Amino acid sequence: EADREILADTTAGFRVLNLTVSPFNDASTSYFHRSVGGYHGAKLSRYQDLIDRYLSSLDEGVLDMLNTRYLIAAGPDGAPEARRRGTEYGAAWFVDAAVGAATPAEEIDLLGETDLHRVAVVAERDMERLGALAPADSAARRTIRLAEYRPNLLRYEYTADREALALFSEIFYDKGWRAYVDGVEAPYLRADYVLRAMLLPAGSHTVEWCFRAPHWGAAEAITLAASLLVLLSVAAALLLRFRTKKQQS
Repeated sequence: EADREILADTTAGFRVLNLTVSPFNDASTSYFHRSVGGYHGAKLSRYQDLIDRYLSSLDEGVLDMLNTRYLIAAGPDGAPEARRRGTEYGAAWFVDAAVGAATPAEEIDLLGETDLHRVAVVAERDMERLGALAPADSAARRTIRLAEYRPNLLRYEYTADREALALFSEIFYDKGWRAYVDGVEAPYLRADYVLRAMLLPAGSHTVEWCFRAPHWGAAEAITLAASLLVLLSVAAALLLRFRTKKQQS
C-alpha cells in the first residue's frame, strides 16, 4: 500500500527512505523507488561518510538536500505506511551564497551548521570559480525545475534574473557525466559534499546532464570492428560455398 501511494506521485526526481528495513543494507526499496539507502558492495566513500555522519540519525537538512520526499515507516498496526515530508528542497534549487571548506572533514562538518537551502558548501579551491555571488533580494526571480528524468539524461528548465548558483540533488560523479547549457558544454563542481552545482547565466535556459561512460567511443569502435569482421567472415563463407557448388555443377 505504501509503495502504491508513493508510485502515484508523478513528481520527477524525488527520493524515498524506507525505515521498515535496514535502509542502508537492503536494496528492495530501489525496485520501486529512487532510494536514499540501498546496498552496494562498493558504495562511494563520500556517500558512506554521509550515511555514517548524518543519514543514520535522520538529519533533516541532509534528507532535504537529497530531495527525500517520503519516508516509509511502520504505522499503528505495524504495516508500512508512506509519510510525506514536505520540506525537501526539490530536484534542484538556487542558493544565495557559498561557503568554502579547506578540507573534506570541514566540508562534511559544515553540512550540519549551514542552511543548505540558501548556502552551498564547496571546497575552497572551487570558490574562485564562483567569484562573488550576487546576493538575492526579495524581488529576485529564480526558478528551476526537472523537466525530464532518465537514467542517462536529466533535463532542467530554469529562469534567473541574474547569474546564479544552482544545486542539483544528484550525486557528483565526474567520470562520465557532462553538463550542457542550451547544448553547449559547461563546467560544474561538487557542492554539499556529495552533490553537483553549476554557475548558471541569467535568462531562461535549459540544462542537460548526459552520461556517457568513459572510453565509450573506443568500445563502440571495437564493437563495430568486430561486427564487420563477423559479417565479412559470413560473406566469405557464403561466397566460398557458392563457388564450390558452381564448380561441382
